[in-house]
Amino acid sequence: AAGELDLPAKRLERLKTAVAEATMNAIEHGNKNQADVPVSIELRVSNSAISVRITDQGGSQPIPEAQTPDLDAKLAGLQTPRGWGLFLIEKMVDQMHVTSDATHHTVELIVLREGE
Repeated sequence: AAGELDLPAKRLERLKTAVAEATMNAIEHGNKNQADVPVSIELRVSNSAISVRITDQGGSQPIPEAQTPDLDAKLAGLQTPRGWGLFLIEKMVDQMHVTSDATHHTVELIVLREGE
């Protein structure tokens, strides 16, 4: 379980938050909130890193790249207050890789064991 990952508390909390956000994105955007469509979460642990892969059934439409939100535009109501997910996820982990194929989207989150 999470306690066995041997990460400092702050890094573990960031990883858990990133996994939760990526999973919610997979359910909402990839699987279109269809309760009967699964999201796969795969954890890999090595001596140097922890990798979590979140895969949805979203099809061939690629996931957009993480964009830095325009805080002023969001606060002024010129943009939706949503749209922070990938940006925040990317800031919480050491590496984020996004791939898509004909039937799935996968977001891989990597936290290095020796990070801060």
